[in-house]
Amino acid sequence: MSATAVRERPDTQEMVVIHRIFRRGFTRLADLARQVPPHDTEWADAVAAHAEFLLDGLRHHHTAEDEHLWPRLLERTHPDAALVARMEDQHAVVATHVARVRELLPGWRAAPSGRGLADALDDLGVALAQHLDEEEAEILPLVRAHVTVVEWREGGDAAFAKFSDEEKLIALGQMLDVASPEEAAGFLATLPPPIRVMWRLVGRRRYARYMDRLSRTAGPKPPMTSLRRRWLRMGNRIGVRMYRTLDGRLASGSKDVHVLMITTPGRRTGIPRSTCVRYLETPDGLVVWGTGSGSRRDPDWFQNLRAVEEADVQVGARRFRVRPRELVGAERDRMWNETILTEAPGVVKYEQKAGRVIPVAVLQTADA
Repeated sequence: MSATAVRERPDTQEMVVIHRIFRRGFTRLADLARQVPPHDTEWADAVAAHAEFLLDGLRHHHTAEDEHLWPRLLERTHPDAALVARMEDQHAVVATHVARVRELLPGWRAAPSGRGLADALDDLGVALAQHLDEEEAEILPLVRAHVTVVEWREGGDAAFAKFSDEEKLIALGQMLDVASPEEAAGFLATLPPPIRVMWRLVGRRRYARYMDRLSRTAGPKPPMTSLRRRWLRMGNRIGVRMYRTLDGRLASGSKDVHVLMITTPGRRTGIPRSTCVRYLETPDGLVVWGTGSGSRRDPDWFQNLRAVEEADVQVGARRFRVRPRELVGAERDRMWNETILTEAPGVVKYEQKAGRVIPVAVLQTADA
């Protein structure tokens, strides 16, 4: 291969974002599988449909690697042939877990009960995370050195082309949900203008309805009125202004209630957004959780937190940078049950009202 052919290196960050969809998606599915009531087959159908969507997306992604990436790397990186072979072996291990999930899905969909599906999704997530970690650390540098931009796009285009038009909108929404503002802007810029227009006019609303159906509570709830939204936003702006002006002195209603202000860029706009939230101080760091006052969806501030590597925090008069880490699976459950519900038992009413797994994150100082 000539030096000219590889001078422009492919942007492999897009694959990291796609991996992020799978990392978070299967963890969330396991939580939902435990959450759906035994007789709520309508909700189970939405969760199972999303599981099939993610499983199909994972298959398209791995097939594209098998057909477009591994042969080129084996041809051009002979000293690393064992690494590529290990990637193929890991694909086979992940495929075994995928087959187990697919085997359990129809029965769970018809009668959602037991831990079988949730445990199988957890097992899939563990095997997949091991593969994705090694792929990002070892394979992507080889891609940047030995694969051209055109060849790299071929694999991504082949995987995306296997989605239906409706699924492409959902896949785009998933990418924008997990991407940072910079990643989202870069990704949107590469899309053809008609696709960008379709996303703005149709896709965003369809994706929002899709996620609402996936995350809904077991019982119907009236939609939040626009007036209530305006009141909540106004209340947040007033609370943020008071916190800044008074260095948080009036933010806590009692000595047992601790409030911090967290600022992150909006995941789509990139505009800084500040929110006052409760927290607990633990040996691991500052723990925050996203009840959203019992809303059916994770609050915007927590979704923004997921999309960044670092955030700004103010605790009283102290201002500092933090690195957020969302807790998942058993680690999240221990923190929720043994720490949060113990120290702040009142939040259980919001969990019951929301009917979803309340997300939890640990904030560690950026220089820790």
